[in-house]
Amino acid sequence: MQLDTNLSAVLELFKRNHLFNSLLLLPYALVIRSVVILFPDARIPGNAFGSWGTDFVLSTHTWGGGEYIFSTLIVFIQAVMINRLFIKQNMIGEINLFPGLCYILITALHPTFIGISSLLLANTTLLIALAYLFDVLKKDRQEETRFMAGWWFAVSGLLYSPYFVLLFFGLISMSMLKTLKVKDIFQFMTGYICPFLIGWMIRVVVTGDMNPVVIEMFASFGLPEIRHLSTISDAIALSIMGILLLISLLGYTQIIARKNIHAQKKIDTMYALAFFCLPMALFLPVLSIQYLIVISVPFALFLAVLLRNIKHPAIAESLHFILFVTALVTQFMLLI
Repeated sequence: MQLDTNLSAVLELFKRNHLFNSLLLLPYALVIRSVVILFPDARIPGNAFGSWGTDFVLSTHTWGGGEYIFSTLIVFIQAVMINRLFIKQNMIGEINLFPGLCYILITALHPTFIGISSLLLANTTLLIALAYLFDVLKKDRQEETRFMAGWWFAVSGLLYSPYFVLLFFGLISMSMLKTLKVKDIFQFMTGYICPFLIGWMIRVVVTGDMNPVVIEMFASFGLPEIRHLSTISDAIALSIMGILLLISLLGYTQIIARKNIHAQKKIDTMYALAFFCLPMALFLPVLSIQYLIVISVPFALFLAVLLRNIKHPAIAESLHFILFVTALVTQFMLLI
């Protein structure tokens, strides 16, 4: 009995949606990323691959440990956004902080996940877009909601070029959530096009370059070169993500169980988002282990629901402990 009580301490702490518990996600993130933060030899620079923000991403690579502290702050903010999003949309089954906790875990499973990258920055705007996307089920302010969903999906694509595919994800997801009309598609597309037009006009004024941004986004379009696994950390991270994918697919009925019809539709959109990660890879010249971050948001939900559904707290906490230690081990591997 005493052993079970001790083992379940951490997850029990994040079962309560209190401000203090949410703030504890920040030191939790700092601890799980501590190896990379403290030891320069464990660091791997993140990729800069977008029309917007690449100069900023590259500049952060000169910050030393400050880059990784800053990225941890970003991940903490994203974890809070994920918790708010999934709790508000009733997608977990109960009010807890597991999705944010799982997001922090997943984004620390490999050293390449931990630094500042275009993909990490784009996940912030992706979460904003998902919040607007799920609100299309509401009856009020529909025009603004669809416009803003398209807007933030476009910004995500400009920050990280493979997220251009979110255009099609947004349209399909809206059709999954409710019946689409022509005006709905028009409002979404108007919001999506606006950031591209604004960015193009600024580019013309500042640089005199008339080429639209979309041309650059398709510069590497095609089958990417697949970078072979070069370290044990690569193999560990890929294996864990593969296992999580298999469990998520096989456990679909458990994940949507005891949810209302609207929550089930929203969970289905998370599966659609994971599926769209396949065509996103066509935008990359080289496919590396870092690309796995694209499925971190839907996987955070799936893992959170599965942890919540485990009846025995000791088993759930043991699984959490294994993932926590694995994240530290993959960082330590680069020091050996």
